[in-house]
Amino acid sequence: MARTKHFATRSGSGNRTDANASSSQAAGPTTTPTTRGSEGGDNTQQTNPTTSRRRGPRRARQAMPRGSQKKPYRYKPGTVALREIRHFQKQTNLLIPAASFIRQVRSITHALAPPQINRWTAEALVALQEAAEDYLVGLFSDSMLCAIHARRVTLMRKDFELARRLGGKGRPW
Repeated sequence: MARTKHFATRSGSGNRTDANASSSQAAGPTTTPTTRGSEGGDNTQQTNPTTSRRRGPRRARQAMPRGSQKKPYRYKPGTVALREIRHFQKQTNLLIPAASFIRQVRSITHALAPPQINRWTAEALVALQEAAEDYLVGLFSDSMLCAIHARRVTLMRKDFELARRLGGKGRPW
């Protein structure tokens, strides 16, 4: 929604009488800053230094053209997500970074395997990573089908648990 400027409305009848107008002119110039459109003497010279300092940069900012700062284009919700889905479906490379995957494999091997087994060949690590990513992609697609079946679009933990139970993957229940 666009923001608009709201001008103050005058209370009362809205018209000033001649008596009020003549008394404000008779009082002479004031030292306080006056509002735009007020009647009175020549108020071009202000004696209050704080208001004159404050008004200087504001006028300079308003003088800048509005077209100089272009607003970046914003896509509708879901457009970028669909574009990313198409992009990743076309790709054939691995999605998990190799260094972090190898680090996790080595830590799991160190925790579960006997101390004699601590070396992996590069081909074995690539094959293990491809199998792990294939399993995860299948699990996510099965979980998404479970969420859609429940008339939801948000993946939840119970969708993953149901997909693992139906597919026979993971812990047996």
